[in-house]
Order: sequence, then C-alpha cells, then structure tokens
Amino acid sequence: MVLGAPLTFNMINKWAMGVSDTLALGVLNELLGVGIPIFSAPCAKDALRKHPAYGANVRTLTASGVHFLNSERLTSRLGNGLVTFDWPAVVGVLDAALYPGL
Repeated sequence: MVLGAPLTFNMINKWAMGVSDTLALGVLNELLGVGIPIFSAPCAKDALRKHPAYGANVRTLTASGVHFLNSERLTSRLGNGLVTFDWPAVVGVLDAALYPGL
C-alpha cells in the first residue's frame, strides 16, 4: 500500500497525464501499473477542485484504481491560509483498509 499525501492540484493533474517530472510523480506513475493499492489525500482549494480538469483527472485516476481520501474531513485551513492535515485520521483510514473489520 502506498499513500500519496498531500497531493496538490498540480500533482494530481500531472499524475493523471503521466507526467514524471519529479521523483514522487515518477514513483506514483510506475505504481499505477503494478497492482499495489494507492491511496491519495488531495490538498486543493475548493475553487481549484471545481476546475474541470481536476474532476476529470480524479476520475481517470480512480478508474485506474487509486483510492481518494476525503480531504475535507482530513484537512483544515488556518486563519493564515495554511492547511493542516489530520495525520492520525489518515492513518486510521489506511488501517481500516489494511485490517478491515478491526
């Protein structure tokens, strides 16, 4: 199992198009073809998530087997605009996927 987190608007769009211009994207692109479960925790503003390319690319990755976590439940935006992740909740989602029924 692999977790891509936090994945930005730009990273998700590049990943769906097969762009491997960073090590992280190269690894994610390779893993799409080997059957290892991939979980993604996006980190994109609401306005960017409404962009038509974003939705289409999330659907492409989902059709390729990527499991998208609900980033709205896992992130919170601070007053200064920075985003924080609830890492214990991310780990909980992954634990539930690894050990269903526990």
